[in-house]
Amino acid sequence: MAKKLNKVSLNKKIIKKIEDGLSDYQIYKALKVAPSTFNIWKKEHKQEYNDAKEVASLNALDLVEQHLNKKIFGGWRLKQRYEIGDDGREKLVSYERQQVDPELNAIMFYLKANNPSKWNSLEIAKLKQDEGNIDNLRQLVQDLSKYDVKNYNQDNQEVYEIPSEFDDEV
Repeated sequence: MAKKLNKVSLNKKIIKKIEDGLSDYQIYKALKVAPSTFNIWKKEHKQEYNDAKEVASLNALDLVEQHLNKKIFGGWRLKQRYEIGDDGREKLVSYERQQVDPELNAIMFYLKANNPSKWNSLEIAKLKQDEGNIDNLRQLVQDLSKYDVKNYNQDNQEVYEIPSEFDDEV
């Protein structure tokens, strides 16, 4: 049965399916072969298999990055409404463009992934704690108000004479 998988045309199709991201299970079930037979094929084509898995991984990362960017930056989507007609077929009744707002969780994930030293959970916890310390800030402002200029006596002001070289300019 393993010889069946070694046909050149089938070999290329298997590699293409792996690059498309199908799992081993999906492939050997579609081929109607046993897992052990597929494992024999994998051993015989180890380098091709690994290269195809790498391509699948890169494709998956590109797809995830595209979706993450949509969630970070927001954008527009097309909302379509369908109804079932009298003939039993689905018909497009209307469509509209809707603005999609950025998602906070996606933004936080992006920030943590790109600069973990700045956007780690400890730093975020400190920021939340600082928000809770508003009462301390209020107390500090009240304490500083004690040092208002109006609270000082103005009777003891000394008079300074202007030096003679500045007499003409005043």
